[in-house]
Amino acid sequence: MTDKNFVSTAIIGAGLAGLSTALALSARGLPVTLYDKGRGPGGRLSARRAGDWRFDHGGQFVTVRDPGFRTVMADLLADGHAAAWDSHIVRLSPDGGVEPHRVERFVGTPGMNGIIQGLIARLPDSARPRFGARVTAISGVAGHWWLVMEDGTSEGPFARVVLAMPSVQAADLLRPVAPALAGRTDAAVMAPCWALMLGFDQMVTLPWDAAFIAGAGGDDRPLSWIAHDGAKPGRGNRAGFVAHAAPDWSARHLEEAADQVGPALLSAFRAVTGIAAEPAFLAAHRWRYALPTVPLAEGFLWDAKLGIGACGDWCLDARAEAAFVSGARLAAIMGDV
Repeated sequence: MTDKNFVSTAIIGAGLAGLSTALALSARGLPVTLYDKGRGPGGRLSARRAGDWRFDHGGQFVTVRDPGFRTVMADLLADGHAAAWDSHIVRLSPDGGVEPHRVERFVGTPGMNGIIQGLIARLPDSARPRFGARVTAISGVAGHWWLVMEDGTSEGPFARVVLAMPSVQAADLLRPVAPALAGRTDAAVMAPCWALMLGFDQMVTLPWDAAFIAGAGGDDRPLSWIAHDGAKPGRGNRAGFVAHAAPDWSARHLEEAADQVGPALLSAFRAVTGIAAEPAFLAAHRWRYALPTVPLAEGFLWDAKLGIGACGDWCLDARAEAAFVSGARLAAIMGDV
């Protein structure tokens, strides 16, 4: 067994998967350095502000099935970083039918990135993420890895490296140093998602707070989800809405400009909701790697000889919770140093 004081781990990506790994390793007394290319906490659980509106334009909620994640969520609920979302959520069928969709759901407060902020607060100061730190390559040999940063500098050495990012991005970093892991990563498929954000000056009401839209994906029915974000806990009940396009529609329109996609999705939003009012705010955001449509079965990837691993929802299941579980499972293997 190696002296844990010398087993330093670099984790690239400070979303649910990376934070889960960092929390578990730190709890075992192992040193962790956490990097994230984003400007601040969030990743796919980001929140965006525009005037008095706040939009959860990425992940909309989390479910809780795993016992370990339930324990963590209980702490986040207790300290105000999350809240139960007990709203009227339905499923809309193509024939106009409306069915209740009753599943226990939780949201971050005052935005979905509240969950990320709550997890960061539980890390020791030395393990808290460095934001705006983009890693462009990994170099070195097993047990002695360096991270090449966007500005050309290198950081390290690290005994181990964990990639907690979308599968395509992880594969690009893995290919030169861990081609077998890259090959496994390539097997995971992640779909894009266009997100529409709408803010209205006047209060706009619907018979439901959020809806899954069945049969979505065609040009006549592009939206798969609509939520009244202002109705979520801690949002101030402002008339702000988020709509997500289906994966196949998003893929067909992936390279279009946001100012082209926005009006098309607004038209679809109006067709579903009947809301004809002009929004005071409209923006579209492209998530190039949003949803794992073909996740792996392993739960995580780990090469003990190289000391390199990867984790994320794409290793397990298409749920936000799966990212946290994936990171925890990887950390459990890594923790026995």
